[in-house]
Amino acid sequence: MSDGEPAHMYERIAAALRDQILARTLTPGSRLPTREEIAETFGTSQTTVRQALDLLESEGLINRGRGSAPTVRLYDPLIRRAAQHYKSDPGAPFAEEAIATDRVPRYSHNTRPDRAGLEVAHRLKIGVGDEVMRTDYVSYANDEPMMLTSSYEPVAITRGTPIERPEEGPLMGAGIIDRFTSIGLRPTSVIERLHARMPRPSEAEELSLRPGIPVVVIVRQSYCGDLPLETADILLAANQYKLEYATTVAPLEGGA
Repeated sequence: MSDGEPAHMYERIAAALRDQILARTLTPGSRLPTREEIAETFGTSQTTVRQALDLLESEGLINRGRGSAPTVRLYDPLIRRAAQHYKSDPGAPFAEEAIATDRVPRYSHNTRPDRAGLEVAHRLKIGVGDEVMRTDYVSYANDEPMMLTSSYEPVAITRGTPIERPEEGPLMGAGIIDRFTSIGLRPTSVIERLHARMPRPSEAEELSLRPGIPVVVIVRQSYCGDLPLETADILLAANQYKLEYATTVAPLEGGA
């Protein structure tokens, strides 16, 4: 076995098929060879082939259904560029991300008054049970659910202002920066912390995830100085997204 070659046969099979899928030798919608054919090609068992197909399915590269042959899935993940979401007049970042992959974007939302639970209260530095305005979003590309977002804003800050309900009023649909700037609280920092986990049953259902596919959770906190303005939980299917974070490196002092 050469350096860098997978140790397990099922990984080697998956790697070979993955290369053909990404190179479009196996085109989206086409059927894969049968398990028997793949097993014969690699001189292995159908059980090992099944493990390879399980891996490819978890990566979002193939579709499998009961009683039907696996087919190649279009693999064109959305690229989420965090910096695009947190600037003045951001436009519609998710829509732009979807359109970049030739998909039609849309989203649904539901805003309602809520009470802060322990975790949200901790992030917003408010009391457990204090009033928050909660907005739940589902973002779609070609009617496929891609992202779930639950945003929480302290009503003590927004009550009676034009931004009390995020999707109503003159700033409906505007980004965090412009909304809070309009009430004299321009955000000075937005922090995103990421972790991965397996989805809860309701999340898997909302995102139409097949078993074994993890989600990436982005916990967002927005501040004006030390004052928390908003927090959100953003869930992405790990096989549907690539996340891009760009950092500008300051020049050396003196221009050296």
